[in-house]
Amino acid sequence: MWNLAKTCVIIAVCFVTADMAAAVGPFQPFVKVTVPSDPLYLGEVVGPGLQQIGSRVTAHVVANCPYHIEASFLGLQNSKGAAAISPKHLSVKINGREAPVGQGRVTIAQSNRPTASCGEDVPVDLQVGVVGSAKYPAGQYRGTLVITVMAGP
Repeated sequence: MWNLAKTCVIIAVCFVTADMAAAVGPFQPFVKVTVPSDPLYLGEVVGPGLQQIGSRVTAHVVANCPYHIEASFLGLQNSKGAAAISPKHLSVKINGREAPVGQGRVTIAQSNRPTASCGEDVPVDLQVGVVGSAKYPAGQYRGTLVITVMAGP
């Protein structure tokens, strides 16, 4: 009787393992991008005229398929919610390429093949130009840098 019970348990484990293997399925493409969770400090704007501020961060990419990564900048909002700097008073460059404020995106990395298993680093250099800052309340402003990741070239 004891041997019969062990045999039933072994058969049950085999069926569970077979179901799990079928659920995993064939090759699934993925692209994983990680960036530091700390906020970027762009600098300070003081005085009239065009002021350039910026910062650099490194994104880490691990992919088992071709990938395409884009970035966009959504603008600057006063941290107290009092005002947002108009897009017409902002100019944005990401990795040296002009990026329209809002939904305009620029490519920061792409590859026709997967990364090595340890991944690779991708620099993201954000430069923001502000003109007409005297029209806006003084204080800290926050912005959002959006990273869009897609499988495929």
